This record gives sequence, C-alpha cells and structure tokens, in this order.
Amino acid sequence: MRPTLEADGNVACAIFSHLEDPRDRIALAAVSRVFRDAEKSDASLPVALGALKRHGDRFLYSSYATAVYWYRKGCDRGDAACMHAIGHCYRYPMSSDVLAKDMTKAVEWTKKASELGHAKATGALGLLYENGKGVDKDEAKAFELYVKAAELGDSWTAHRLVPYYEYGLCGVAVDKKEAQKWRDWLEAELRSTNTN
Repeated sequence: MRPTLEADGNVACAIFSHLEDPRDRIALAAVSRVFRDAEKSDASLPVALGALKRHGDRFLYSSYATAVYWYRKGCDRGDAACMHAIGHCYRYPMSSDVLAKDMTKAVEWTKKASELGHAKATGALGLLYENGKGVDKDEAKAFELYVKAAELGDSWTAHRLVPYYEYGLCGVAVDKKEAQKWRDWLEAELRSTNTN
C-alpha cells in the first residue's frame, strides 16, 4: 500500500528539520512537490520572533548565502528582525554573488520592519531619509523616525537626538530640556547595561 500524501509530507518535514545548509534544502525541494511544500512550510523552523535572525547571524561571516537564506525565511514568516537584516544586506552586501546592492529593496525591507515596530530598523530608515539614500532626502521625516526609534528603545537614535535638540539641527527648535531628557535616558540605559 502506498503512503498517503500527508504521510509523505510528514516525512519530508522531518527530513528538513535536520538540514541547516540551504543548498541541501533547495536540492531536496527540487526533487518533488512534497519536498517543495515541506520546504515552504517547514514546521521544524523556530517560531519565536528573532530566532531565524539569530540562526542566520551564526553564518553571516562564514557563509553569507546561508545567512541570507535564513533571513529570507524569517521575512516569509513576518519577522521584523529578519526584514531589518535583509534591508541591511541590500545596503551593504558582503558578496555580490549572493546579493547586489539595491537601495530600493533596502528601503522596502527596512520600512516593513519599521512598520512592525522594530526600533533599529526605524532608526536605520531615519538615516536613509536623512542622507537621501534610496529615498528623497527628508530631514523632517528622518527626525520623526529618530524620535520614534528612540521611544521604541533604540539607544543609537536616542544618541542622535541630543545634538538635534541641543543645537537645533535640521530645522528642529533648540530645546535644552529635551536634549537633557535623552542624555539622562542614555545614562540610565548605560548603567542598566553595565549592571547586567
């Protein structure tokens, strides 16, 4: 008696759960529809947000293609950390054989991550607007994104806010109290980091 398609799918998923190298996964997916379906919906992949990003990070310097593969898997699952990572990869590709520099895609993925509330992506998007990279230069939009990112907890953008308020950069009104607020926040953040 021939096994059912569901049983075949369960076996395929079990096989995928033991494959880390994307080349093996892609080669197996090319064999049959059952393996293609299993590769798309791999239930063995971690579901916690950021888990596929951390998995990809393990390969970032040893196998860039593998890292990008895992980031893309996370993007498919709606993981903002992976979207931010892919956006970064399009801004600063480590290998043109894997990914070509593409500022339009960098902005697209960074924006998606920011819309999902990813603090670092929101700050990175602000920097793209400030410098006019992949988008029209818009310092007001950049500042708005920096404030949002800092409020989400990104210390890099909080650090950038201090001189904006201190010296009234990019059309922002000088506001010494607001500059001090962000200095105090950064000091508290640094203290909490040093005690952990």
